[in-house]
Amino acid sequence: MDFHWIEMTAGKAALAIFVNAFAGKLYMTGLRVSFQMSDGIIKGIMSPNAFKANASKFEKDEDAKVASKAQLNNAEYSGLLCAALLFLHVAVQGEEQICGPNFVCDGTAVTLGNMNSQIETACGLIVLGSLVHLWGQILVGPFPFQTLGGLPRYIGMFMLVPALQVATMRNVKQFSPDYQSQFATVTVPE
Repeated sequence: MDFHWIEMTAGKAALAIFVNAFAGKLYMTGLRVSFQMSDGIIKGIMSPNAFKANASKFEKDEDAKVASKAQLNNAEYSGLLCAALLFLHVAVQGEEQICGPNFVCDGTAVTLGNMNSQIETACGLIVLGSLVHLWGQILVGPFPFQTLGGLPRYIGMFMLVPALQVATMRNVKQFSPDYQSQFATVTVPE
């Protein structure tokens, strides 16, 4: 039996990473507001002294510290991952135009189409790791979710490196000389 539960496209993975980061930020905002409102809805928000006292209370709460660290770690990775995943999504979508019937490829380039399974598995691991890392720590605590969430995310990122290399290495030298001659400013390395 073949399981594909972990595979997803780069575009869907970027969307999932974005939504997860946004949900984490909303959770932390709600958590901070709940600490601000604990001493009174209006008085606690409006008074600078009450704000400082409640911020101090937030910083001393162990669950809030764990949630804050998990959300910050997730936010650190989210931008990098969204950029890489969206780049791959666009590169995979543009593959047909680059090596399609209008252009002649030299035949030596590895195409992203050959790497779809690897890209989809890497995307699934990255999303799974991000979800487990953030929400596991928020709901249960740091152990064992730092490792259980971080490891799939790292493995997925390592799996994306060859696909990113292929996506960035495709350049004008793949096109036929007739097509290249249309661009006076482009130089093709030999």
